[in-house]
Amino acid sequence: MIDVSSIPTMTDNSIDDPMDDLLDQAISYAKNHLALLSNDDNDDDSDHSTIRPPPVSLSVSPRHLTSLASVLQGDVMEVRESQKGRGFYAKRDLKTGERLVMAKPVCFVMGFETDDWEDDEEEEEEQGDGDIEGSNGHENDHSEASDDDDHNHNYKGNNRQTATKTNNQHASDSFDPLSHATGNTRNGLILLHTLESIIATPSLWTDTLSYLFPRTIEEALSLPPWICANATLGMKIESTFQQLASSLSPFFDSSTIHQVQTRLPLIVRYNVLSMETSSELFVYPDLENGGLVCLEGTGLFGPEVSFFNHSCVPNVSRYCIGDVIFFVTNRPVSKGDELCFSYIEHEYLCESAERRTALLDMDFIDCGLEKCDDTKEDALQPTAKRRRTTSKKQQQQDDDDDDDDDDTPMPLIDVEMQNELMATPPIHRLEMITDLLDPHQPLHPDHDDYQSDKYNLRILNAITLENLGRSTEALEEWKKCVQFCIANFPPVDETTVALHVRVALCAYSCNEMGVGREHAKKALEMHDLLFGGGVKRMRKRYEKEFLVKMRLKGGEEEEMKRVVDALWPCAQC
Repeated sequence: MIDVSSIPTMTDNSIDDPMDDLLDQAISYAKNHLALLSNDDNDDDSDHSTIRPPPVSLSVSPRHLTSLASVLQGDVMEVRESQKGRGFYAKRDLKTGERLVMAKPVCFVMGFETDDWEDDEEEEEEQGDGDIEGSNGHENDHSEASDDDDHNHNYKGNNRQTATKTNNQHASDSFDPLSHATGNTRNGLILLHTLESIIATPSLWTDTLSYLFPRTIEEALSLPPWICANATLGMKIESTFQQLASSLSPFFDSSTIHQVQTRLPLIVRYNVLSMETSSELFVYPDLENGGLVCLEGTGLFGPEVSFFNHSCVPNVSRYCIGDVIFFVTNRPVSKGDELCFSYIEHEYLCESAERRTALLDMDFIDCGLEKCDDTKEDALQPTAKRRRTTSKKQQQQDDDDDDDDDDTPMPLIDVEMQNELMATPPIHRLEMITDLLDPHQPLHPDHDDYQSDKYNLRILNAITLENLGRSTEALEEWKKCVQFCIANFPPVDETTVALHVRVALCAYSCNEMGVGREHAKKALEMHDLLFGGGVKRMRKRYEKEFLVKMRLKGGEEEEMKRVVDALWPCAQC
């Protein structure tokens, strides 16, 4: 147990703040990762496997990390029970930018680990070795959650079954396990590693994981069953569950072991979070030019994080550096208010309650779907996290019906579509985006368009216009993107910061110095509230972002550095 008396107040970001050191470690990891990839590409041996770096584990003193004990003994948050279940509530009035939690996950799985398992599964299927009894020999492509989801790489359901019929699955001679698979590879890996950790350290269950939802077997059995889509991984998980039962028998009675077996897959399903480092930056996916996409992963957290509930009007934001997660207030919070963050991307918060619920892909309804008419006043009402209460038989029937006639559309301008557009030659891309932005030609012929689709198209439009040297037109598009964020995102948001930076740089290139300085100031003020550290830390986080080649050509980097010095002068450091 950490001595909470030795922990600095988390809301005082100036006390021995480890963030700069964490940033240095993250940048160093990315450089090493890139070097390994470069060495791998230069290796003439065509038979070798891809060289992988070790999973990221940034070094941070335990005294900086938040625990449930430190929360309960502090003066910032308290735990209460409500219709949502357990949640965090403000013990006093909180200012914008107060850091609430800094934590590391119980288990962390990186994106490349998932890729390795999926590659192995594909190879086995190609060789005919991937079939198991009752399997149809392939994964359900729809079981994988999007890598862009703000909260989870989800799978629906629970229970410890793999590609076999689950205990709470109604018997049917025609039941095809993998056709009902709802557990994706990434969360399956977290489940596997967590099982291994419990076997090694049984107290992990009693001291941490047992506090998480679902907290009873009855709750677990009321929710959809868990079936792993990756057959090979599913069999490994099943084998590890069998090992767990024998390994824990000296420590736990049969009832506790049954709790672990029944609840743990659902605990993973409801308590994992995606973790990306500086993903709001445009350079993020570009590892060669300083992006930190290689640190991307998913973490399972203890109650110091998992007690934060969802809201479509969040007063808390989160961000990550490697495998360290931070939670900070994004607006003033009154004493007694619940502290919530959004489980979906902020760009979707402006959509209808029905669409937000579909994007959540969880077993509760966002903002009381049946009573929310999507006015701002209704949106500000408390968010009810109501679990499904229908019987399993009725729920299965409802799910089957949903597969047949679910008419809730998903966003069209997703990451895959954005990549396809950006791979198109700029002139043709501009024509395509212009057509897609035509208000008289909806993207969805049978539904209202997602507002976020138009927002993402405008970002692509601004990038394309800048690349074509049409900076004045690009500036107007960037301004519209910022206006969308101001209208629909929390008051303090890291994506809004990144877009203010884009406006500032673009305005400066158009000789609109006043506009540039105005947006540079707003970007710095908002960045400081979220991340602290003033202009020095902002320039550290944005060092490579400033050099994103939207407007730079050969020999212009020095000029850009002069622009950055003018907009965010080092004298403020």
